[in-house]
Amino acid sequence: MSVTSAPTTTNPLVQATEVTKRWSPTAGLAAVSFSLFPGDHVVLCGRSGSGKSTLLGLLTGWCEPDDGEIVRHGTWADDGRWRAWTGTAIVPQMLGLLQELPIHENISLGLRLAGMTRRDIARRTAAVVEALDLVDQADRLPAEISLGQRQRAAVARAVVSTPTILLADEPTCHQDAAHAAMVLDALRSVAAAGGAVLIASHDETIITNAERTISLD
Repeated sequence: MSVTSAPTTTNPLVQATEVTKRWSPTAGLAAVSFSLFPGDHVVLCGRSGSGKSTLLGLLTGWCEPDDGEIVRHGTWADDGRWRAWTGTAIVPQMLGLLQELPIHENISLGLRLAGMTRRDIARRTAAVVEALDLVDQADRLPAEISLGQRQRAAVARAVVSTPTILLADEPTCHQDAAHAAMVLDALRSVAAAGGAVLIASHDETIITNAERTISLD
């Protein structure tokens, strides 16, 4: 595991120290230590099976480490069925769109649950729909649009709330070059607003343009 140099002038939003998670003797995450700071745009890279998705799950709160410690900004949200950190958004590989809701409602669901006004919801949703080239798909159901469009909808859902921490798992794997650039711009907007963005990716363009990298190889 290697980590490129990180800023030291402010308190981290995430501090991971020797964190491990094993699903079997041959699958899981080897010990990793790193920090994420406000404004960070960091790429998590490594071979398939090196534990990138596992690490994102640990940072989201979907699972617990076997060893090590994760200290981070935020509080737990736990309703007995679902537990995660507040202020955190994730773009999972499986996307997780609600099949019964049109795309614009999938994108805005978190804003509605947070009690935002209708005007602000409409404004924010319209902005990300346009930025991610989803205007013509906004009123369609997930099953009625392409996989690449669904992936961009999942990105839109994550960035629309301007989270404190955004975790993205291979967010451009179903995109052509033009749409991948849109996705990267949307993710960078969260860092520009003071959040920390961690992207797990094999995409050389994303890796090359990262401010820092964490390699699990």
